[in-house]
Amino acid sequence: MNLSQLSSAIEAAVAQHLNELGKAVGLLPLTWFVAPSVTSDDSMEAILSVEGQAGSHLSQHPGRVVDQWANILGLRRVFSPTPGVHAVEGLLEPQPGEYRYEIRIWGVVDPAVLHAQRDWGRWQG
Repeated sequence: MNLSQLSSAIEAAVAQHLNELGKAVGLLPLTWFVAPSVTSDDSMEAILSVEGQAGSHLSQHPGRVVDQWANILGLRRVFSPTPGVHAVEGLLEPQPGEYRYEIRIWGVVDPAVLHAQRDWGRWQG
């Protein structure tokens, strides 16, 4: 198994675990991404960065799905995110001494605004 395959396997395991936890409390599944590296804070405890995306394919509005996950995980809203995107974030520590998780969850709530921002940025010199 090469490093890319190992990273994919870790990401799949994290995604499956988080979505199972969410399903147990009635949340819709997210698409999860794991940061390519693990960092540590000043106390030298490992922090794993995880990002969840509420896709437009879900049966509920992505903004509502993001808020539901935020309420369960105790995440706070990120102000001034990318236009057209609703995002929340926070730091979770399941057990003292274990990995801490830096979690960010987002969803596109206004595709037109997001795409307009991208088009505007593309034409700036």
